[in-house]
Amino acid sequence: MMQHAAVTFVESPHPTSAGSAIEASPNAVGAATLTKTPSHAQTLAAVLEPTDVGLQPAVLQVDMLRFSYGPRRVLRGLTLAVRAREILVLLGPNGAGKSTLVKAMSGRLRPESGTVRVDGRDPVFDAEARRLTGIVPQQIALFEKLSALENLVSFGRLMGMPKNGPKDHDNPGGNSPSLVDAALATLDRVGLKDRAHDRVQSLSGGMRRRINIAAALMHAPKILVLDEPTVGLDTQSRAGLAQLLRDLKSSGLAILLTTHDMEEAEALADRVAIMVAGKIKAEGAPRALVTSIFGALRQLTLSVDPDVALQRPQLISALTDAGLQPQADGFTWSGLVASDQASFDAIVRTALAVGAAIGEVRVRQPGLDAVLAHVIDADKGKP
Repeated sequence: MMQHAAVTFVESPHPTSAGSAIEASPNAVGAATLTKTPSHAQTLAAVLEPTDVGLQPAVLQVDMLRFSYGPRRVLRGLTLAVRAREILVLLGPNGAGKSTLVKAMSGRLRPESGTVRVDGRDPVFDAEARRLTGIVPQQIALFEKLSALENLVSFGRLMGMPKNGPKDHDNPGGNSPSLVDAALATLDRVGLKDRAHDRVQSLSGGMRRRINIAAALMHAPKILVLDEPTVGLDTQSRAGLAQLLRDLKSSGLAILLTTHDMEEAEALADRVAIMVAGKIKAEGAPRALVTSIFGALRQLTLSVDPDVALQRPQLISALTDAGLQPQADGFTWSGLVASDQASFDAIVRTALAVGAAIGEVRVRQPGLDAVLAHVIDADKGKP
């Protein structure tokens, strides 16, 4: 029976001396530690109590990982775990070290210190650990002129899958029935068995993405790592791919996904880990993270006529004083405000009183985009 997630607060004995910071509790599933600014009386750690995911074994365990490219430190004592039947979404700005982490997971670089274990094995020295990891790159990596089936057979061979059974000349390229059967079963798993003999170049972007995932599943990994899997896909393809990932999770896979799409992260993630400057700075279930950081605050967004705003400096001043900031489009103002109706009404009335032409008012709970911005801002200026 699934345990319901709850957030508790515990006092930290080491409040920060300047600024605000968020640090992850290293091994707790869904843990999120929030350190508030020194103007608060105490440092708070918001800990999400484990759900049933926490009962699953850690397929990937990274502990205090450090790595540098010359003088530039990329991974700075990073700790992270991904468990079976879990989707963990890794968020962070460009340059945070996400790609370096994936290379360390797959054994393509040796860390300076710390450990990486895949199902308890070291991927640097153990080929079985590398086999247990399936990597799906952002760029689709398939042989365009081969069929879907031929692609999977080729990737199976590249991964060293055995060719057991008698040679069958009716199979493409004279491959063994066992390898072909494995490829057909994998295509069935991603919903494309009926397109097995179609050339990849004739398939849609969503189908190609599914075959790319199938290629990473051919050797039966225990953890699947996907980099921006929905880039360039239409809405229908994105929805289908999201359901595929949920099905793969339910089958027992651990899934680590990197994305810049916050809606995708919120929809898919059991847990989110936010990585900044080579460390995990916050970690937890999406809604628990939002609540631990923003509490009852809500995001208020107003759409105003930009020409009117330019002609009335008092409007800009009023919106800024209310805690709203202009967005890149030039006519949207957004900010975090108290969640009571009186606060919303007061801001709208103030804007109308100074001549705002308001086209739309939106109120919602802050999302992961706000969490990411908060964490990045809290980390600024740190060594």
